Amino acid sequence: MALDIRGKYILSFLLLVFAAILTADIYLEYALGDWLESQLVAELRRHAMVGRAFVESQETPLTMERLDPLANLLGQDPEIRVSLIGEDGVVLGDSQRQGEALRTMENHGKRPEVVTAMRDGFGQSKHYSATLSRSMLYVAVSFHHPLGERGVVRVAIAIESVESINNRLNLALFVAGLIAVITALSLGGFSAHWATNTQRYIMACAQRMVHSAAAPRIQVHANDAMAGLASSLNLLAAEKHETLALLSEQKSQLATVLQSMTEGVIALDRAGRVTLMNRSVLELLGLSSPSIGQPIAALLPAYVVAELRLALEPLPMQPFSVEFDWDGVVLQRVVAVMTPLYEHEGHLIVLRDVTERRRLDLMRRDFVANVSHELRTPVSIIQANAQTLLDGALEEQGYNRVLVDAVERNASRLAQIISDLLELSRLEANQFAMELEHFYLLPVVQEVVALIQTAADDKQIAIQVEILPDLRVYADTEVVRRILSNFLDNAVKYIPTQSRIVVRSTPCQGRIRLEVVDNGAGIAPQHWGRLFERFYRVDSGRSRKMGGTGLGLAIVRHLAEKMGEKVGMEDVKPHGSLFWVTLSTVSDTDL
Repeated sequence: MALDIRGKYILSFLLLVFAAILTADIYLEYALGDWLESQLVAELRRHAMVGRAFVESQETPLTMERLDPLANLLGQDPEIRVSLIGEDGVVLGDSQRQGEALRTMENHGKRPEVVTAMRDGFGQSKHYSATLSRSMLYVAVSFHHPLGERGVVRVAIAIESVESINNRLNLALFVAGLIAVITALSLGGFSAHWATNTQRYIMACAQRMVHSAAAPRIQVHANDAMAGLASSLNLLAAEKHETLALLSEQKSQLATVLQSMTEGVIALDRAGRVTLMNRSVLELLGLSSPSIGQPIAALLPAYVVAELRLALEPLPMQPFSVEFDWDGVVLQRVVAVMTPLYEHEGHLIVLRDVTERRRLDLMRRDFVANVSHELRTPVSIIQANAQTLLDGALEEQGYNRVLVDAVERNASRLAQIISDLLELSRLEANQFAMELEHFYLLPVVQEVVALIQTAADDKQIAIQVEILPDLRVYADTEVVRRILSNFLDNAVKYIPTQSRIVVRSTPCQGRIRLEVVDNGAGIAPQHWGRLFERFYRVDSGRSRKMGGTGLGLAIVRHLAEKMGEKVGMEDVKPHGSLFWVTLSTVSDTDL
């Protein structure tokens, strides 16, 4: 149980009083015990000296018949035992033994108090009495009879009697201490109440300052530590008021900026619950009030939330975006960009309406598609005429044949470019139908390798397949063929003769990567980030010479993305390149 400041004062005061009383009690117990024993010894000595006076006043020889009645007379107090002992140690009289019992008592000449009294005239000791079967305090004085006889007058009292007196003294001391504690408690309570009055006032004012910025300041009319504390608290309260006002102003400014943004802003905690959203989110998603505290899954489509959560696993600190259709008042195209919060646990999602931008992109793609389609007819005519000329239509067979051959070659290349542009246009317009299915990967790879094998043999390039026969994937078979064909065709074209190509699969975060690895010269690092862009070539002259259009890898990237997968390229040490595409694996339990 926690004590307030007044309780601590009272407890401290009581502990001090208790310690003082305990110390005094211990001291008095020993001091009074010693004093009581010394007083008892003095009283017993006086009693023994009275006995000595009686013995020395006797005019007849000292016999047992004369001294025993004298011992009984001197020892009439039942708590005191008086013994008269001769010089030879024989007990001549004892106040607590008579007759035969007196005569059979053992010799007392060896008793310490008797020995000391015979030598020094006075002796005392404590020891167990075999005669009385209890511990006794003995005091002895020597006597000298006028007839020349010597002896000892011994007076004793039971130690139990001494302890009884000592216990009564201890009880008195305890009662006195208890009275002192009760008195100290009363006075301590009053003193603590008076002494802590200022502290309690300051504490109460401090509590009001904590809960209210408009609380009155502390007024202490003194010139001590409490006044200094009150002044410090007043200064702290003033700074708190200024800080809260500044924070309130900044919060108002941030809220104004946030609510004025055209993009929708949603802040999430680490558990994916909404902690903040602005007005644009309400308008974009058609909400009537902010959904603070709700999971993000209650606001966005399930597949969008799934993609956002999937993005947290491989790249938790990188921005990630996903685009989706939102069926509100009108169909809208929305981009959700998720980034981690700076120095906080959680993420920020920014929603942008890109409906108009996507409409313009669609118009641009349609334009490219239409232009490409219109170019196919003249290109076909050029190709047909060139073929006619090559068949002997021209009379001159020298220079004209070279020109016609160039016309035919460029016409074929134009046709390929137009074909690739049309395919890209279909992919970007979501006009490419995917047919996902379960299939064994090895037969498809072997089929593609067989198509490329002739070109590889011409350059003495070995193609090695390292894929398990029972590996099954879930994908579009034709898309996998297209992607792998592109990777292998590029590898055969651009690596030197007598090289090697390996087609393999490796596990990758619950999926597999279908990889094509070669040991060619490799690709310079400055080209890695742009390999999958349309019309981008590492070596433009060499690519055109080999018939490349610069669209193959761009088509591969679009095909993989439409299938929900990823493609990429990595460097190989000491030299070579690795192109890969991810694929979903299938186990027996999934079928």
